[in-house]
Amino acid sequence: MGSGMTMIPQSQDRSALEQEQFLKILSREEAMARFEAALFPRAIPSETRKLADTLGTALAEDVTAPIDVPPFDRSNVDGFAVRSADLAAAGEGAPVRLALNGETIHCGTAPRMQVATGTATPIATGGPLPRGADAVVMVEHTQPAGPDAIDIRRAASPGQFVSYAGSDIARGEALLRAGTLVGSREIGMLAACGIAEVAVARKPRVAVISTGDELVQPGEVLAPAEIYDTNGAIVAAAIDENGGEAIFLGAIPDDEAKLEAAMRRALADADMLVLSGGTSKGAGDLSHRIISRLGQPGIVAHGVALKPGKPCASRSATASRW
Repeated sequence: MGSGMTMIPQSQDRSALEQEQFLKILSREEAMARFEAALFPRAIPSETRKLADTLGTALAEDVTAPIDVPPFDRSNVDGFAVRSADLAAAGEGAPVRLALNGETIHCGTAPRMQVATGTATPIATGGPLPRGADAVVMVEHTQPAGPDAIDIRRAASPGQFVSYAGSDIARGEALLRAGTLVGSREIGMLAACGIAEVAVARKPRVAVISTGDELVQPGEVLAPAEIYDTNGAIVAAAIDENGGEAIFLGAIPDDEAKLEAAMRRALADADMLVLSGGTSKGAGDLSHRIISRLGQPGIVAHGVALKPGKPCASRSATASRW
């Protein structure tokens, strides 16, 4: 199998970076800095996707919350919606008796009655706070006083056990920034705001080519001196795993004309090409010569202080698709 990895992105801007001498060893950090400088800044195409299809994508633009979350004042506990002023003198030895309103507020139930002075309304966790109430008392701090009244043994303060509208997310708030990688948390935030679709960066299409006369694809029969192509499978999986769209083009033999034709086809259809093999100094290592013919600015790093991976090369070519 070839002895290195070559990454060839499509780039819009012509860089002042010059092609380095073959195998001039750079640190990992310097090699990455040069490669990223050849990539950015550039326009990234976007597309609109349904929320369920955004996992693993990156947001193309900022997202602003269109509503308050929660959208109404709601109870945090099971208990009774009250006016806190009614309970200023309540205590364990001096409970305050309140008349019960003729409704119980559950999740998804809109209150019908106002909580007037001297009354309370039974309410479930998540239920909307009725008009007139400014606090909730936990059911554990109460005692039934017949079918139509309740004794409350604790004072209450305004806002007690209440989540106000917009306390989690406020309308107009910057919900998520462009570039945010969408995971389950982000999908939950978008769903909570009722957002059904968002603009995301299109996944980069990355072509993968393995090189070497000795390579056979898994599932085929090995002949003498042949080995299975593991790099192709690993690289393609890593691309998908990290948010790209891998296009595996198989293994190309050590034939310069065939390899160059395959590389040019790959760059015409994809945004980036990852080439496994052909960057060292072996007799069959051809790719670095082909790379130098693919346009400017050319090789930006060739030789990285890694083990394994020392012959790793990266280069940039003028964009034909973006």
